Amino acid sequence: MAEIGRRFSLEKVTVDPKLKNRIFSADGDDQVGEWDGECIDDLIKEIDRIEERQDPNYASLPHSYNIPDDLKNEIGKDYPIWTCDKTGRCLVGDTGEEIKTIDEIRNHYINKYGSIDKFKEKLRLEREKFIQEVKSRSGE
Repeated sequence: MAEIGRRFSLEKVTVDPKLKNRIFSADGDDQVGEWDGECIDDLIKEIDRIEERQDPNYASLPHSYNIPDDLKNEIGKDYPIWTCDKTGRCLVGDTGEEIKTIDEIRNHYINKYGSIDKFKEKLRLEREKFIQEVKSRSGE
């Protein structure tokens, strides 16, 4: 039997760039638009166009891989960052209606907590304290 199209898991996968640009409907069933990741202003225009007819799936906007790693996870939960363009301008906020640069977001955490790492440490300590409180209430 010939193996057609089989690849080893360590081989680099090339994905058609157009597939990375797709914006889906809120239910995820239909492609309702696209954005190439070049300029966040173009994404805003595309979302406005889409919203005239239906809701896009904001949670899976294209090019979210442009969000730097240090701004994911804890920061992303504290300060919603929906996606970023290639120049570092990001769609942010609870409703995704603000544009901030990566530097502006980082500076927010530097000004408020001293650094992103200090903010993450604060969260870690709060989490540990919460776990201890739960354990003490449950008699562990």
